[in-house]
Amino acid sequence: MLAVPDSIDIIIPTFRLDEQYLLPLIHLPKPGGWQFNYYVIADNPGVKPGAELQRLAKEGVIHLFINSENKGPGETRNRGIEAGNGSWILFLDDDIVADSDLLLQYVKATKEKATAIGFIGLTDFPVPVNAFTRALDAAGLTSIFTIAKKKEQFMWGVTANIMFKRSALQDLRFSPLLSAIGGGEDIDLGARVSMLHGTQFMCVKEARVTHPWWNHAQPHFDRFTRYGAGMALLLPRFKKFTWYAFPNPIEGWVLALLCAPLFFIFLSWQKWLIFLAAIPLIDMGINYVRAAGMGYRELKVAYYMTLLRCSTEWGMFKTMIGQGKPSYFMKRINVDFTRPRHFRTNRWRITKLVIYLILLSLLIFIK
Repeated sequence: MLAVPDSIDIIIPTFRLDEQYLLPLIHLPKPGGWQFNYYVIADNPGVKPGAELQRLAKEGVIHLFINSENKGPGETRNRGIEAGNGSWILFLDDDIVADSDLLLQYVKATKEKATAIGFIGLTDFPVPVNAFTRALDAAGLTSIFTIAKKKEQFMWGVTANIMFKRSALQDLRFSPLLSAIGGGEDIDLGARVSMLHGTQFMCVKEARVTHPWWNHAQPHFDRFTRYGAGMALLLPRFKKFTWYAFPNPIEGWVLALLCAPLFFIFLSWQKWLIFLAAIPLIDMGINYVRAAGMGYRELKVAYYMTLLRCSTEWGMFKTMIGQGKPSYFMKRINVDFTRPRHFRTNRWRITKLVIYLILLSLLIFIK
């Protein structure tokens, strides 16, 4: 099917069909001379569309689909890709608030950079409102959402606000496996499109949306476990961009358990337990220093940062083992897809190594 020139398919996967967010997106101001087609796809067989969404669907303003079974966000977006034929494909989340000129900014970008494979918009978050959201910020878990503020181009962007050129996308689609996991599918597809064409997505910080804090800003960790699982699945897909790292807390525990007989040559079992308990506490201390450097001086922020990190790491570890790939233990991936050194370190890893060595020396030599 040939793509229709000067047309944008706007694909919004949703679970809730919440008209509070969807209707403002549907009614965004639109530049003249362009065709806009909305594909609202509910990944929830039991959801009931509201009266206004039903009216818009009946009048042909939107195309409304309800999956017969839960397929995950990636597969749901794939359904929208197949349903449309716009020359550009804009992915938006179902809970964002878009600036009123969002579509105007994207159309402007296509005119100024017509050869681009796509555009990464800016996805902002509100100001942190509690210790948990400050931890999200300090841990860098929102940084990729705002990549358009920092870069002119990048290999991939979050699907909350990104536009692909259909001709650049070709037959590539979101991975069903990553979609089922619920993490990493946006990295995977964007990187594959970029690599296929030997170029990157252009960043358009003026095309801005605001994303609410997940879970109403309340502490939760399952999302970040899924993110870690997705990262584990990306490692074998992009082997040449992987590298070995200093063990994270989850890997530190695993190593300490596997090496317990060696530890017992030098330590009593009580001291070995002290060492096990110290692993997350050392990480929390490092996180406190990092957060304090950003102006967040609450111990609770460091506590949540450590739990968030451990959640991601647990997702990576259990998925790696579940996939039968223990060789990826202590491996990481460069998500900017630059070629890494075989082993990387930084001041925080060096600091932790020094603290570990001092602690072991104290436990061994102090009777």
